Amino acid sequence: MSTPTGEREFVHEDDVRSGIKTDNHLDRTPPYLGVAWIAWDSGFRGSGLQIGDRIVAVDGTPVTRPAELRELQLVLPRMVGQYAENREWAAQGKKEGTPLRLRVRRRVSPGEGWTELDIVGTLRAERNWSNAAQRPLYGPGGPERLGRDGFDDAWTSWYDKRVFEWERILDGGWQSSLQTRMALTSHLEHKPRVDALVEKYPGPFAQAVRDDWEQVKRCLEGDRVILPPDALAFRTQKDEEAKRIAALAAEAWKSAQASRAAEILPSFPAIDPFRGDRSVVTGKLVVLPVATQRDWLIDMGKAYLSWNQANHWIFAPFESPAMARIFGAVRRYEKLVAPGVRMEVALIGRLLPNPRLLAGSGRTAAGLEVEPVVALVGGVVCVDASVEVDSRSPFAGEDTLRQEAEGSPADDATPRQVIEAMIAAIKRSDQETWSGLFAEWRAVPDENRPIWYPLYSWNSRDEDWLRSRRLLLDTVLDARVRWVGEPRVIIRGDEAPGLQRIEEVEVEIDHVGLFDGETRVFNSVAVHRRWALQRRSGGPWRIASRQSL
Repeated sequence: MSTPTGEREFVHEDDVRSGIKTDNHLDRTPPYLGVAWIAWDSGFRGSGLQIGDRIVAVDGTPVTRPAELRELQLVLPRMVGQYAENREWAAQGKKEGTPLRLRVRRRVSPGEGWTELDIVGTLRAERNWSNAAQRPLYGPGGPERLGRDGFDDAWTSWYDKRVFEWERILDGGWQSSLQTRMALTSHLEHKPRVDALVEKYPGPFAQAVRDDWEQVKRCLEGDRVILPPDALAFRTQKDEEAKRIAALAAEAWKSAQASRAAEILPSFPAIDPFRGDRSVVTGKLVVLPVATQRDWLIDMGKAYLSWNQANHWIFAPFESPAMARIFGAVRRYEKLVAPGVRMEVALIGRLLPNPRLLAGSGRTAAGLEVEPVVALVGGVVCVDASVEVDSRSPFAGEDTLRQEAEGSPADDATPRQVIEAMIAAIKRSDQETWSGLFAEWRAVPDENRPIWYPLYSWNSRDEDWLRSRRLLLDTVLDARVRWVGEPRVIIRGDEAPGLQRIEEVEVEIDHVGLFDGETRVFNSVAVHRRWALQRRSGGPWRIASRQSL
């Protein structure tokens, strides 16, 4: 068919399609085809169908997985949204304009569970367009597929790349490690081209591209969140507590020097470690200024803090019992007060009799060794290593910290309530409660032999706690449950002796951050959006995902 402008439309009447792209999830319960993309000229545009919907029935016929592999290989390509669906429609005698009814499952998000609804679209015959010069067009009115219109790449190349990106953002992209704010910046760079397309080639193709671009933009921007006035009270409390402990640390550091003034050398000892008379300084104390990680030396796999003045060296080994107690105190401070203490160490050390020669880190150094007595780390943690209580040296102010564990919620708490209790525990610095919310077992479904560990250790527990605390005190303003799935049985319990019945449910968390003065939901590699909770034999729900917030 030709138009007055010389454009031609070619209709392939025997090749009808839904215009949607689906992913195969026939091994799930219930089996479904996931809607990954809806083409700009699809008969389902404007029907209410959404990317991410799960098609469970077509014209009343449930989507099923054939039992035999050979049958699956024959049937799958002809299912709706697959590359050979046109053969199935031809076999059923369907033509251009034939309505197609899809039964889809859609997440109630935000909310819990799924809803099912029927959506009706139409099958459309495949079409091609060309202009008066017989160059292929994307749709009526253009643009030319191979045209550039002053841009770097052709329209067909640019649009294919955008569809590849957009379908992965809209089709569950937030469940992965998508960096939404970085992706938004990149996405906005395409606005001039979208505007040029709409202005120069107004028509259904340009309109669809603009609609898709806007939808992706809204998705990457994240929902706007209005935080209650007291939402960040936990940060204020922790800031005040950190300032109080820092003040106590400064006072303790000053007091330590004053109380030991008679033993402290007036200056950095300038003695040849091998030829000089070390006896005049052995056993004395020396106040050493701040040493950073740049001042670490590695010799034969062992690390040392080092101080150098006028080529006279002093070393403090990391592996000494006193240093272990110092860094143990720093670790406790990070768990209880504020994570992320700077590794800047000022030290009061007692000089030892034997010299030390280090030949690592690309240099050779000879000097005296000290045993740590008092350390000030990061300017906020003061530890008197000469005081030992239960193999620990407390940091200044540690005895003033009183953290009462709130305890796990009731055994009948819902998965939502368990995750909310986890977030609240992080805000309170309540590691004991937080830790108790995680499963002490590991259960992995397998068709042939389920994996079940009744007791399962979690090696990164402390690291995940510190990362969670750091996130909520830095980049994440709040975290809240967005969606809770439906429980499913992953181990029946009768597969083998000793197994228990294990149920699992999926939960998604929204992380809220501040961007351009607005509090919005975001995603990044630093946070974890997807969480799995399990329960055994009908007991309380516990978090099976061993990860940080």
